[in-house]
Amino acid sequence: MSKFLSGGYLPVGHYEEALGALHGAIGILLFEFAKEEREKRDIIIRNQIARTDMMARSIFRLWSIEDYQDCWILHRCLMERLFHLFHLRENGQFEEFEAWSFLEQYNAINRVRSDPDFAKSPVNRLLLVTPEQKKRARNLCKAPPKWQRPKAEDVAKSMDLRFLYRYGYDYASRHVHPMADDGLRDFHTITRLEPAPDFPDERAVLSNTLLVATMVVQEGLNASTMSWRALVYDFLDHLRRFLGNGVDDYKATFVQLARAFEQHFPLCQSPAERR
Repeated sequence: MSKFLSGGYLPVGHYEEALGALHGAIGILLFEFAKEEREKRDIIIRNQIARTDMMARSIFRLWSIEDYQDCWILHRCLMERLFHLFHLRENGQFEEFEAWSFLEQYNAINRVRSDPDFAKSPVNRLLLVTPEQKKRARNLCKAPPKWQRPKAEDVAKSMDLRFLYRYGYDYASRHVHPMADDGLRDFHTITRLEPAPDFPDERAVLSNTLLVATMVVQEGLNASTMSWRALVYDFLDHLRRFLGNGVDDYKATFVQLARAFEQHFPLCQSPAERR
Protein backbone atom coordinates (compact mmCIF):
# COMPACT_ATOMS: atom_id res chain seq x y z
CA MET A 1 0.00 0.00 0.00
CA SER A 2 1.27 3.46 -0.88
CA LYS A 3 1.77 5.87 2.00
CA PHE A 4 0.08 9.24 1.96
CA LEU A 5 2.04 12.32 2.86
CA SER A 6 0.80 15.35 4.78
CA GLY A 7 -2.33 16.79 3.19
CA GLY A 8 -3.58 13.39 2.05
CA TYR A 9 -1.56 13.19 -1.16
CA LEU A 10 0.71 10.43 -2.39
CA PRO A 11 4.33 10.95 -3.46
CA VAL A 12 4.52 12.31 -7.01
CA GLY A 13 6.21 9.13 -8.23
CA HIS A 14 3.11 7.10 -7.37
CA TYR A 15 0.91 9.40 -9.43
CA GLU A 16 3.39 9.13 -12.30
CA GLU A 17 3.17 5.33 -12.16
CA ALA A 18 -0.61 5.55 -12.28
CA LEU A 19 -0.41 7.92 -15.25
CA GLY A 20 1.84 5.44 -17.06
CA ALA A 21 -0.68 2.66 -16.53
CA LEU A 22 -3.55 4.88 -17.68
CA HIS A 23 -1.59 5.86 -20.79
CA GLY A 24 -0.99 2.19 -21.59
CA ALA A 25 -4.64 1.29 -21.04
CA ILE A 26 -5.86 4.15 -23.22
CA GLY A 27 -3.51 3.03 -25.98
CA ILE A 28 -5.10 -0.43 -25.83
CA LEU A 29 -8.60 1.07 -26.00
CA LEU A 30 -7.68 3.24 -28.97
CA PHE A 31 -6.47 0.20 -30.90
CA GLU A 32 -9.79 -1.48 -30.11
CA PHE A 33 -11.62 1.53 -31.55
CA ALA A 34 -9.41 1.37 -34.65
CA LYS A 35 -10.02 -2.31 -35.45
CA GLU A 36 -12.86 -1.57 -37.84
CA GLU A 37 -14.77 1.29 -39.39
CA ARG A 38 -16.74 3.08 -36.71
CA GLU A 39 -19.70 5.44 -36.61
CA LYS A 40 -19.23 9.18 -36.16
CA ARG A 41 -20.25 8.75 -32.54
CA ASP A 42 -17.40 6.33 -31.87
CA ILE A 43 -14.89 8.42 -33.80
CA ILE A 44 -15.74 11.48 -31.68
CA ILE A 45 -15.42 9.42 -28.50
CA ARG A 46 -12.18 7.78 -29.66
CA ASN A 47 -10.63 11.17 -30.35
CA GLN A 48 -11.79 12.63 -27.04
CA ILE A 49 -10.20 9.73 -25.18
CA ALA A 50 -6.95 10.27 -27.11
CA ARG A 51 -7.12 13.99 -26.28
CA THR A 52 -7.65 13.12 -22.63
CA ASP A 53 -4.48 11.02 -22.57
CA MET A 54 -2.43 13.76 -24.19
CA MET A 55 -3.78 16.45 -21.86
CA ALA A 56 -3.19 14.36 -18.74
CA ARG A 57 0.42 13.69 -19.73
CA SER A 58 0.88 17.37 -20.57
CA ILE A 59 -0.34 18.35 -17.10
CA PHE A 60 2.24 16.06 -15.52
CA ARG A 61 4.94 17.48 -17.78
CA LEU A 62 4.03 21.04 -16.82
CA TRP A 63 4.00 20.01 -13.16
CA SER A 64 7.58 18.76 -13.54
CA ILE A 65 8.74 22.29 -14.45
CA GLU A 66 6.60 23.81 -11.67
CA ASP A 67 4.18 25.49 -14.08
CA TYR A 68 1.26 24.85 -11.76
CA GLN A 69 -1.01 27.55 -13.16
CA ASP A 70 -1.04 26.01 -16.63
CA CYS A 71 -1.63 22.62 -15.02
CA TRP A 72 -4.92 23.95 -13.67
CA ILE A 73 -5.80 25.58 -16.98
CA LEU A 74 -5.38 22.26 -18.80
CA HIS A 75 -7.25 20.53 -15.99
CA ARG A 76 -10.20 22.84 -16.65
CA CYS A 77 -10.05 21.91 -20.35
CA LEU A 78 -10.06 18.25 -19.37
CA MET A 79 -13.17 18.73 -17.24
CA GLU A 80 -14.88 20.46 -20.14
CA ARG A 81 -14.39 17.29 -22.21
CA LEU A 82 -16.05 15.28 -19.45
CA PHE A 83 -19.05 17.63 -19.32
CA HIS A 84 -19.38 17.64 -23.11
CA LEU A 85 -19.30 13.85 -23.38
CA PHE A 86 -21.93 13.47 -20.68
CA HIS A 87 -24.15 16.09 -22.32
CA LEU A 88 -23.80 14.46 -25.75
CA ARG A 89 -24.63 11.02 -24.40
CA GLU A 90 -27.59 12.18 -22.34
CA ASN A 91 -29.11 14.06 -25.25
CA GLY A 92 -28.04 11.80 -28.12
CA GLN A 93 -26.46 14.73 -29.97
CA PHE A 94 -23.25 13.31 -31.42
CA GLU A 95 -24.40 13.80 -35.02
CA GLU A 96 -25.50 17.38 -34.32
CA PHE A 97 -22.24 18.11 -32.52
CA GLU A 98 -20.19 16.81 -35.44
CA ALA A 99 -22.15 18.92 -37.97
CA TRP A 100 -21.93 22.00 -35.75
CA SER A 101 -18.18 21.49 -35.27
CA PHE A 102 -17.60 21.13 -39.00
CA LEU A 103 -19.52 24.32 -39.83
CA GLU A 104 -17.86 26.33 -37.04
CA GLN A 105 -14.39 25.32 -38.22
CA TYR A 106 -15.25 25.85 -41.89
CA ASN A 107 -16.55 29.35 -41.19
CA ALA A 108 -13.47 30.18 -39.12
CA ILE A 109 -11.22 29.18 -42.04
CA ASN A 110 -13.34 31.17 -44.47
CA ARG A 111 -13.07 34.31 -42.34
CA VAL A 112 -9.30 34.10 -42.55
CA ARG A 113 -9.34 33.30 -46.28
CA SER A 114 -11.61 36.27 -47.00
CA ASP A 115 -9.49 38.70 -45.00
CA PRO A 116 -7.85 41.19 -47.41
CA ASP A 117 -4.54 40.84 -45.58
CA PHE A 118 -4.54 37.11 -46.18
CA ALA A 119 -4.70 37.59 -49.95
CA LYS A 120 -1.12 38.82 -49.92
CA SER A 121 0.17 35.81 -47.99
CA PRO A 122 1.25 32.40 -49.34
CA VAL A 123 -1.50 29.77 -49.22
CA ASN A 124 -1.39 27.86 -45.95
CA ARG A 125 -2.30 24.18 -46.23
CA LEU A 126 -4.27 24.48 -42.99
CA LEU A 127 -6.62 26.90 -44.75
CA LEU A 128 -7.33 24.80 -47.83
CA VAL A 129 -10.85 23.44 -48.31
CA THR A 130 -11.96 20.66 -50.63
CA PRO A 131 -14.91 20.76 -53.04
CA GLU A 132 -16.64 18.19 -50.82
CA GLN A 133 -16.23 20.43 -47.78
CA LYS A 134 -17.59 23.43 -49.69
CA LYS A 135 -20.62 21.44 -50.79
CA ARG A 136 -21.30 20.19 -47.27
CA ALA A 137 -20.93 23.69 -45.82
CA ARG A 138 -23.43 25.07 -48.35
CA ASN A 139 -25.94 22.38 -47.44
CA LEU A 140 -25.48 22.93 -43.71
CA CYS A 141 -25.88 26.71 -44.10
CA LYS A 142 -29.38 26.09 -45.47
CA ALA A 143 -30.34 24.44 -42.18
CA PRO A 144 -27.61 25.29 -39.63
CA PRO A 145 -27.15 22.87 -36.72
CA LYS A 146 -28.87 24.17 -33.60
CA TRP A 147 -26.46 22.54 -31.20
CA GLN A 148 -25.05 24.76 -28.41
CA ARG A 149 -22.24 24.21 -25.98
CA PRO A 150 -23.56 23.16 -22.57
CA LYS A 151 -22.80 25.20 -19.46
CA ALA A 152 -20.37 23.38 -17.21
CA GLU A 153 -22.30 24.17 -14.03
CA ASP A 154 -25.56 22.87 -15.50
CA VAL A 155 -23.97 19.61 -16.63
CA ALA A 156 -22.28 19.05 -13.26
CA LYS A 157 -25.66 19.57 -11.62
CA SER A 158 -27.35 17.07 -13.94
CA MET A 159 -24.55 14.58 -13.17
CA ASP A 160 -25.23 15.17 -9.45
CA LEU A 161 -21.53 15.97 -9.12
CA ARG A 162 -21.61 19.66 -8.28
CA PHE A 163 -18.28 19.35 -6.48
CA LEU A 164 -16.63 18.74 -9.85
CA TYR A 165 -17.71 22.19 -10.92
CA ARG A 166 -17.01 24.01 -7.64
CA TYR A 167 -13.64 22.47 -6.75
CA GLY A 168 -12.45 21.60 -10.24
CA TYR A 169 -13.79 23.63 -13.13
CA ASP A 170 -14.65 26.84 -11.25
CA TYR A 171 -11.51 26.68 -9.09
CA ALA A 172 -9.31 26.20 -12.16
CA SER A 173 -11.11 28.99 -14.04
CA ARG A 174 -9.41 31.60 -11.88
CA HIS A 175 -6.13 30.63 -13.53
CA VAL A 176 -7.39 31.15 -17.09
CA HIS A 177 -7.90 34.91 -17.08
CA PRO A 178 -5.39 37.45 -15.73
CA MET A 179 -5.55 38.18 -12.00
CA ALA A 180 -3.66 40.75 -9.94
CA ASP A 181 -1.49 38.05 -8.35
CA ASP A 182 -0.75 36.27 -11.63
CA GLY A 183 2.82 35.02 -11.72
CA LEU A 184 3.51 35.35 -7.98
CA ARG A 185 4.40 31.71 -7.64
CA ASP A 186 6.30 31.81 -10.95
CA PHE A 187 8.35 34.71 -9.61
CA HIS A 188 9.48 32.68 -6.60
CA THR A 189 9.95 29.54 -8.72
CA ILE A 190 12.29 31.39 -11.07
CA THR A 191 14.19 33.54 -8.55
CA ARG A 192 14.13 31.21 -5.51
CA LEU A 193 14.07 34.34 -3.38
CA GLU A 194 12.95 33.96 0.22
CA PRO A 195 10.72 34.29 2.07
CA ALA A 196 8.16 32.76 -0.28
CA PRO A 197 4.45 32.69 0.59
CA ASP A 198 2.94 29.45 1.84
CA PHE A 199 1.62 28.12 -1.45
CA PRO A 200 -0.92 25.24 -1.59
CA ASP A 201 0.16 21.65 -2.24
CA GLU A 202 -0.15 21.38 -6.01
CA ARG A 203 -0.17 17.59 -5.98
CA ALA A 204 -3.92 18.13 -5.90
CA VAL A 205 -3.92 18.80 -9.64
CA LEU A 206 -2.14 15.49 -10.32
CA SER A 207 -4.62 13.47 -8.28
CA ASN A 208 -7.60 15.37 -9.70
CA THR A 209 -6.31 14.98 -13.25
CA LEU A 210 -6.10 11.21 -12.92
CA LEU A 211 -9.59 11.12 -11.42
CA VAL A 212 -11.17 13.21 -14.17
CA ALA A 213 -9.25 11.39 -16.91
CA THR A 214 -10.67 8.03 -15.78
CA MET A 215 -14.13 9.59 -15.73
CA VAL A 216 -13.75 10.90 -19.28
CA VAL A 217 -12.62 7.49 -20.50
CA GLN A 218 -15.49 5.72 -18.74
CA GLU A 219 -18.04 8.25 -20.00
CA GLY A 220 -16.71 7.72 -23.51
CA LEU A 221 -16.92 3.93 -23.23
CA ASN A 222 -20.46 4.16 -21.86
CA ALA A 223 -21.48 6.42 -24.75
CA SER A 224 -19.85 4.31 -27.49
CA THR A 225 -21.78 1.80 -29.58
CA MET A 226 -19.51 -1.00 -28.35
CA SER A 227 -20.00 -3.23 -25.33
CA TRP A 228 -16.81 -3.31 -23.24
CA ARG A 229 -15.49 -6.12 -21.08
CA ALA A 230 -15.73 -5.78 -17.29
CA LEU A 231 -11.92 -5.89 -17.09
CA VAL A 232 -11.71 -2.45 -18.70
CA TYR A 233 -14.07 -0.94 -16.14
CA ASP A 234 -12.30 -2.78 -13.30
CA PHE A 235 -9.04 -1.08 -14.25
CA LEU A 236 -10.63 2.37 -14.20
CA ASP A 237 -12.35 1.64 -10.89
CA HIS A 238 -9.16 0.33 -9.28
CA LEU A 239 -7.24 3.40 -10.42
CA ARG A 240 -9.86 5.70 -8.87
CA ARG A 241 -9.78 3.73 -5.63
CA PHE A 242 -5.99 4.06 -5.59
CA LEU A 243 -6.39 7.83 -5.55
CA GLY A 244 -8.55 7.53 -2.45
CA ASN A 245 -6.88 4.81 -0.42
CA GLY A 246 -3.43 4.30 -1.96
CA VAL A 247 -4.02 0.60 -2.72
CA ASP A 248 -2.46 -0.10 -6.10
CA ASP A 249 -4.65 -2.98 -7.30
CA TYR A 250 -4.84 -1.17 -10.63
CA LYS A 251 -1.36 -2.48 -11.46
CA ALA A 252 -2.46 -6.12 -11.45
CA THR A 253 -5.58 -5.23 -13.42
CA PHE A 254 -3.48 -3.40 -15.99
CA VAL A 255 -1.27 -6.49 -16.43
CA GLN A 256 -4.42 -8.54 -17.13
CA LEU A 257 -5.58 -5.92 -19.60
CA ALA A 258 -2.22 -5.87 -21.39
CA ARG A 259 -2.07 -9.68 -21.58
CA ALA A 260 -5.59 -9.83 -23.01
CA PHE A 261 -4.57 -7.33 -25.66
CA GLU A 262 -1.34 -9.21 -26.50
CA GLN A 263 -3.30 -12.46 -26.85
CA HIS A 264 -5.81 -10.72 -29.16
CA PHE A 265 -8.63 -11.31 -26.70
CA PRO A 266 -11.47 -8.97 -27.73
CA LEU A 267 -12.07 -6.30 -25.13
CA CYS A 268 -15.27 -5.07 -26.73
CA GLN A 269 -18.09 -6.17 -29.00
CA SER A 270 -19.70 -4.11 -31.74
CA PRO A 271 -23.50 -4.02 -32.12
CA ALA A 272 -23.20 -6.46 -35.06
CA GLU A 273 -21.17 -8.93 -32.96
CA ARG A 274 -23.74 -8.81 -30.15
CA ARG A 275 -26.56 -9.83 -32.51
